[in-house]
Amino acid sequence: MLQGFLRTISTDQMEQIHQAVLNVLEKTGLQIKGRFLLEALADAGCRVDFDKHRAWFKPDLVERQIGAQKDRYQKVRSSLWYPFCSRLPDSDVAWPDEFTLDYGFGTPFIYDYPTGTYRKPTAQDQIDMIKLGQALPEVKAVNAPFVCGDFDSRMESLESARLLLLHTDKPGWVATTCGQEVKYLVDIAQLAVDHNSGAVPSEPSIFVNAYCTTSPLKLDKRSCDVLAEALKCKLPVNFATMPILGGTTPVTPAGSVVVAAAELLGCITAASLIDPEIMFYTTSIAAVMDMRTAQVCYAVPQAVLTDVALHQLFRTRYGLVLNVEPAYVEAKCPGIQAALLKTYRQMAFAATVSASLPIGLLDSASTFSPTQAMIDRDINLAQYGFARGIEVNPETLCVDLINEMEFCEKNAYIQTDHTFRHFRDLLWDSPLLDRTTRQERAYLPDREDEALLQQADQAWRKLVETAQPIERNERFRRELDRIVEAARRELLT
Repeated sequence: MLQGFLRTISTDQMEQIHQAVLNVLEKTGLQIKGRFLLEALADAGCRVDFDKHRAWFKPDLVERQIGAQKDRYQKVRSSLWYPFCSRLPDSDVAWPDEFTLDYGFGTPFIYDYPTGTYRKPTAQDQIDMIKLGQALPEVKAVNAPFVCGDFDSRMESLESARLLLLHTDKPGWVATTCGQEVKYLVDIAQLAVDHNSGAVPSEPSIFVNAYCTTSPLKLDKRSCDVLAEALKCKLPVNFATMPILGGTTPVTPAGSVVVAAAELLGCITAASLIDPEIMFYTTSIAAVMDMRTAQVCYAVPQAVLTDVALHQLFRTRYGLVLNVEPAYVEAKCPGIQAALLKTYRQMAFAATVSASLPIGLLDSASTFSPTQAMIDRDINLAQYGFARGIEVNPETLCVDLINEMEFCEKNAYIQTDHTFRHFRDLLWDSPLLDRTTRQERAYLPDREDEALLQQADQAWRKLVETAQPIERNERFRRELDRIVEAARRELLT
């Protein structure tokens, strides 16, 4: 794999940021809508205003609690799920150990090609996209593709978890914002790993949640409610921040890093007081407020630089994993803009942080497009091929072959056994892009782009149509139905 990474901030700059974070936590603190966290901070000697849900942090407490977490958690993920790299490298960007696609983001909309319309996903859409993830061998975990509109919102996470377990044997996560759902999701997660008591705390399926802060400097009630229940299960905790430069945080990347880092360190400090044995990691998805349109934009240099600086600060100064999410782009439909923004954002992170390889997201992660997913798969394969770098050994140097072939007057390299043995593994074979020599006098962009989109659309439909059903025994199905029915009785009455 390629080695090294571009550094955004120096050691001295990290220390300046760290001192600024401690200053903000001490003088402004956080607003936390969870009394159990406020009580833990008060017991640790912090000043707390329970009526205003506000806590001020003692610098030495923050240093002590964060220091205790140093290097404990090393797995590298995208925003939430599949740990595509088992350990954060010491001085390299984190790439997947094998070609791995990040799939399923719980979006509230599906983009329907070729009608060009957005619509709320049905249960059948959920099933079809789970089948698509199941059919793609590069997808190691199928996360819930949608927030499904066919289900009661109070049960949607559990109903989607049920569909995951019935239609894929590599279930990923289903997000929840309801504390009451947690115990049922954990029961389903236990079922997914055949009640292996050690698997859920270490590598939970179904339930992996991000406890999202609200910039500036808040942790809301829903996140606190879910966190309170999850802590009881000793699940790894992922605190996530989404600073918006010029909107919810200062317009400067450095100032936004201070706000975001204060949110993350403050939350870890509070939660680790309750259970110091739980492992913590973090996520950042920064954006910029476009001053001309007032829209939030992710695929812009300043947003990427903010995430990169946060990652490098947490990685180097605190020994904590901070994941980034390259999937967020502003493109509203499959095509040129989507491909351009996705490639830029992913390659920028791949030079500085890590390279999860997501597919299918559009419209600032609000929409999933299976047509775009097929295009993203093709682009990601090229990026992974680049990341692999080159191997140098007797087999790849080919000295004997070069001397044998001389000036290729009798044979060409394309005819050799060496080429036959290696070309499938080494060369990028794009199933979608037209890389043939020009055959006509005129080529129209609209026609060529439409041909690509139609080919991508047909590709995913064929995969879903030919997908083989997942076999689940009757005992498994009865237990799954029992858990979901128990949840219905509690949550819908």
